[in-house]
Amino acid sequence: MAQHDPCVPMSTQYQSAVWPQNETQAAAVMAAIERVERTRGRPVYTKVEKPKRWYDAEWYHQSYNNKNKARLAAAFGVFVLNNIPHGSFPGQEPLKTVLGGAVFLSLLPQLVSPFDRLLSMLDQTDE
Repeated sequence: MAQHDPCVPMSTQYQSAVWPQNETQAAAVMAAIERVERTRGRPVYTKVEKPKRWYDAEWYHQSYNNKNKARLAAAFGVFVLNNIPHGSFPGQEPLKTVLGGAVFLSLLPQLVSPFDRLLSMLDQTDE
């Protein structure tokens, strides 16, 4: 519950949920929820549900925080390079092109769903 605010109601798509795998985990989850509700004085909207079959998210959704930091750093680099005088240092323009390309390529899988389907067909992971 440290990664988000469990006391904010969300739509089904974005709501938080926990799937404890045994009674010990279920008890720990309920204790944590009670502790947060007591501390904040607000209800926790995190759903506690029975275990379900797990499906990994598409590969481009994996490691979101790490990828987003890299994307943000590259975009910031382009911003900085665009706001300093042209030719301030050798290789300024190629670096701007590379960083801009990195930002675009990092977004490409989310923009082009057939690309994901093609990679899924090539991915031979066991289920």
